[in-house]
Amino acid sequence: MGLLGRLFGKKSRDTDAPAAPSGDAQNGSDIVAELAPALKAYQEGRHDEAIALATPYADKFADAQRLCALAYSGQHRYLEAFPCWLALFQQEPSAHNALQLATTSVMCGEVDRGEAWLMKFDEINQASREMSPVMARTNFISALNQAGRQAEALPYLSWVRDVYAHVRITDSHFLWSRGVPFFSSFLERSQANLQTHMSAAQMAAWYGELSGKLDEEGEAQLAAWIQQLSAPAAG
Repeated sequence: MGLLGRLFGKKSRDTDAPAAPSGDAQNGSDIVAELAPALKAYQEGRHDEAIALATPYADKFADAQRLCALAYSGQHRYLEAFPCWLALFQQEPSAHNALQLATTSVMCGEVDRGEAWLMKFDEINQASREMSPVMARTNFISALNQAGRQAEALPYLSWVRDVYAHVRITDSHFLWSRGVPFFSSFLERSQANLQTHMSAAQMAAWYGELSGKLDEEGEAQLAAWIQQLSAPAAG
């Protein structure tokens, strides 16, 4: 549970959306002139053109690799995006870029490689504190779901569930300030995953692991959630 102890640091950004080019580059105010046309093409959804314009500068500017990675990812061309993220990581070995490599690996069908990069994320993030470990796992779960690997997401989903038992407080501002999804969002999103391979009774038992471990508001919300899961069977 060492990672959970670091939840009380600074708030992290939500990385469900792709990373933007560094600094204010997404708005075009902090990018080298050579890459301005590529950035404009990317912003306008002309991904192939963005790649063509950025590639000649890939060995010179990190943002060129970033633009290519984003443009390939935007077209779901993950096998081509991965080498760009890897080259970017070699220039900028950040936790955020390690997470991009983890999720992109999953989208390439390389779950083991993705898990290795998630461990690298944890290693770097322990020192840099770039983002919440919970948000990182939320993104990793999302990638597994998109790749049709819902069963392999379950251990990570259980890890996120246990975070709420660790912090106990389900106040939305408290959770948001620590990079933890709102409790209601967790319930809704996790159900979509669990129902692919669990019965209603099994899901109720899974959520029941939190019973007695939350604040008053959370306990009430959890009880109502479990009741509605059981309602179809009772009917």
